[in-house]
Amino acid sequence: MQVKPPEHFCCHRFHPRTKATGLQQPDSDRVGAAGVGDPYFPTMGNGGYDADHYDLRLDVDPANNHLTASCEMKARALQDLDAFNLDFRNFDIAHITVNGTEAKFQREGGELTITPEQPLLAGQDFSVKVDYAGNPVPYESSHAPITIGWNPTDDGGSYVLSEPDGSSTWYPVNDHPRDKATYKFYVTVPNDYQAVCNGKLVEKSPLGEDKTTYVWDAQDPMASYLSTVNVGKFEEQLQTGPEGVPIHNFFATPVAKKAKKDFERVPEMMEWFSNRYGKYPFETYGNLVINANVGGAALETQTRPIYERGMVTGDKRAEYIYAHELAHQWWGNSTSVENWKDIWLNEGFANYSHMQWKHEHDGSFKKLDRAMYQMYMFLPRNSPPVVDPGENDMFSENVYNRGAVTLHLLRKDLGDETFFNCLKTYGEQYRGKNVTTDDFIAVVNTVSGQDKTEFFDRWLRQSKLPPWPGNPLG
Repeated sequence: MQVKPPEHFCCHRFHPRTKATGLQQPDSDRVGAAGVGDPYFPTMGNGGYDADHYDLRLDVDPANNHLTASCEMKARALQDLDAFNLDFRNFDIAHITVNGTEAKFQREGGELTITPEQPLLAGQDFSVKVDYAGNPVPYESSHAPITIGWNPTDDGGSYVLSEPDGSSTWYPVNDHPRDKATYKFYVTVPNDYQAVCNGKLVEKSPLGEDKTTYVWDAQDPMASYLSTVNVGKFEEQLQTGPEGVPIHNFFATPVAKKAKKDFERVPEMMEWFSNRYGKYPFETYGNLVINANVGGAALETQTRPIYERGMVTGDKRAEYIYAHELAHQWWGNSTSVENWKDIWLNEGFANYSHMQWKHEHDGSFKKLDRAMYQMYMFLPRNSPPVVDPGENDMFSENVYNRGAVTLHLLRKDLGDETFFNCLKTYGEQYRGKNVTTDDFIAVVNTVSGQDKTEFFDRWLRQSKLPPWPGNPLG
């Protein structure tokens, strides 16, 4: 996520682990746990199964902000299950089936407990389908600086921003980054609107005389908070990234002319980051500008970052924000946090990336070094640590900026060749997987041949800000 504080703040905001490894053990022998065990979000996500794929079918009535929908999750039981949970708030549930057979269910708060007619056995593949309808209710999360979930736009459409815990406000889901899945979206809207989601647009079909169904296919595993559905009136722009990666942009009509100019350098930006971080990790990319302002925020929704219309100026003034969200495709989307306490692995990396683009791409390392020192000088002398800052400081200036400063000083210490080899190795080793700070440190230690544990402890795990090493203007 990128928020837009003053420039000196952040200019926004070796054993690979499979995605199922960290799922929490059940509350009892045959009931899936009501959370994955994240200390910041005890009831977020669910245990007992591993989600593999979601089919989302949404019939959207923009005039009344109403959804008639179904969600089918395909998963594998990790244990014998008499019952299991999904995260899901609001909406009227018509019925639920497990493997095509009607299932019993009950809901308390955001926990939807489903009891299949036949218990599921460990290792068994199964599907659960929830049919529901109603008006989505955005969520005022205490953890995020914006209203999250499904929100209306000024032109009668809607947008979805869900970080960190808003996906369950619009579809039933195992809502934690630890359980990534692939997605396919079937979104039906009136003909004067378009539907834009993650992945590739693979089909656009008329439904009667007045509606069109847009089918989007997101074939790369994705954390639930990165899923998005956006309904509006857009102009499209097609570009091509490195190695032929298709870039499909959608810009809200009132700002489309300026946006096409602002986003001109995205292919160049993608190639520049690919040279530093390794191959772009997904099959497609594209940017989305919505017809709304949302508090100066942008979000790295996988393969299709979302920007408010205020981030379009026509003079590339906000280009560093586009760099921030693009960098998240490597750091945060491909490599996803095991627990939210390690959010710096997303935001510190993206913040340092956009600083590189802004100050080094069109300048020099010396210019970047001065900008990073200025960022350092505005950091609090004492603050919550970067790693495990506490649930109320997940998106604090310190996580973004001290995280970025840490990476810059590591780069100066190791030298460019070793530093970027560390990042490429880390990105490739954990592509599509979940990570912790210790995982990243282990990669750095292995690739560099040095023990940098004490360096990371000082910069990431202590409250007191260490002194800038050496001559800051040298």
